This record gives sequence, C-alpha cells and structure tokens, in this order.
Amino acid sequence: MAACMPAALATVLGPSRQSWGWVPPMTTPVVPEHTPRYHTISIPVSWPHNTHNIPPPPGLEIPEVPEPTTANLRFGIGSFGHPHFCTRPCVHISRGGVCPSGMVCSYCHFPHRKMSKPDCRLRQRLLDASDQELLATFLPFIFKKAAMEGLTPRVDHLLQLLIAEMHDTQSEAIALGRFRPMRMSFMHLVESSMRRLPPQIRAEVNRIKSELPPPVVTHGGTGPSLVL
Repeated sequence: MAACMPAALATVLGPSRQSWGWVPPMTTPVVPEHTPRYHTISIPVSWPHNTHNIPPPPGLEIPEVPEPTTANLRFGIGSFGHPHFCTRPCVHISRGGVCPSGMVCSYCHFPHRKMSKPDCRLRQRLLDASDQELLATFLPFIFKKAAMEGLTPRVDHLLQLLIAEMHDTQSEAIALGRFRPMRMSFMHLVESSMRRLPPQIRAEVNRIKSELPPPVVTHGGTGPSLVL
C-alpha cells in the first residue's frame, strides 16, 4: 500500500501514520475574471401595484391602534375632576408660565374663569368664622351651584353629608358684600364651607372624582385649554 502512495502524501502523513488511501490532489479553483455577483431570475408573476391592500394571513392581523387624543392624556392630580371637582388653578399656568411640578402638581392646570376675590376685611372675617357660620354662608350657594351645573344627582349624598354637619341651625350667614360666590367652582364652594372637611366628606368627594370621566380639552380663542 505504501508503495502505491504518492510521494507528496507520504511526506505529509509521515512513516508512522496509517494511510487512509489515495487522495486526489486538490486543484486550485478557477475564478473567472468577470464573475457576476448576483444572478437575475425572472419570475413571470404580476405583482399588484398597491401591496397595502393585501390582507395578512389569518391570525397575523395587526390591530389598529387609535390615534392619541386629548381624552387619553394622563392628567395631574390637581387637574382631575375639572371643571367642577378640580383644585384651585395653578398660579404658574395661570400666568402663562410652565409649572415646575408638572404632572404631580396639586393644583389644576386647566384655565379657569376669573373668580371674584373677597377683600381683605371679608377674608379676615371668613378666616375667623366657625364651621357653623361658614356652612350657613356657603351651603345655599353649594345647592344652587349643583342645580345650575346639573350636578344634583351625582352629588346628592355629598349634599346630605354637608347638611348633617349643620349642628347649630341658628347660625347666621356672613354678609359677603360685593363678593360673588357663584363665580367659584363647586369644589371650591365645598372646601370653603368648613375650615377643614371631615373625613367622610373628603371620602365622598374622592369617590365622586373616581367615577368622573377624563377632562375634555376644549379649544377657545387663546388655544387649547390644557397645559401640562
């Protein structure tokens, strides 16, 4: 067998290694000078001009994602419940600036109608008033505001809780002078009716807020009403 082995192969394998038989010599591949890199294959298939109308296979449909709308925006904690149950307007937004607290701002970022503010004398009188005097003063406006804004069915239990806080029916209402409470929001009236809202009233307010839909952004003469 070794006698039939080519000399070149015997040199590679060496005298002590077993031969696996004759292996034909490898030839150097010949590469043409101009070898085309790609081959063009013509398939006689007529493709439609508009491939967007081709439906996907069953089970691979891509669900349509709705365009982001203002109703899908996430609002700050102070803006939720606008316009009747939100907190007071943010002073930064009201002045046309940018709120440094952003989404965590505890004040409302929606525009509010200009409210009537009490003068210094009336403000001090309200600060010194008792809860019974405040309830006697603001409770009639709360009922009137609820009826005017169509909130009575939703806030009926809240109104009953406020009435239950009237322990002294002989308390007289505070003379408000030129102050116009009806320019206040419903929630602002409720918060003004007592120095600090009791836990059961605060819980009822939070329950009402949790059932409200997201605020609706409207467009006015100065642009969108939401600035977050």
